[in-house]
Amino acid sequence: MNDYIDLGRIGELEIAMGIDAAAIVASMLDNMTAAIDELERALAAGDLDRATQAAHRCRNDALMLGARQLLGALTDLEAATRSSDESGAGAALARVRQAWPPTRAELVAGANPP
Repeated sequence: MNDYIDLGRIGELEIAMGIDAAAIVASMLDNMTAAIDELERALAAGDLDRATQAAHRCRNDALMLGARQLLGALTDLEAATRSSDESGAGAALARVRQAWPPTRAELVAGANPP
């Protein structure tokens, strides 16, 4: 059982896009990693607009991949940064940090089954 992603979504993307699942996931993992890194830097610098943009980019990929827990945290983070709620953004960032490693691991495993 996958607690962090919906493997069926990856299969749906593979069929819809006509691209190998591993290639889809690799591209989205690169994009999500870059967006989360940018999000960390933006929040550390107090740049809520930049954090909003990074959260939004990552949230879109999380949605497409069915990464439910990460998606929820990113949605809350984006809402907090849009409303200039630094405390809420910090709490949501903590949830992103918690959800990202197992989400990433499940995505890698799901794209490269044994």
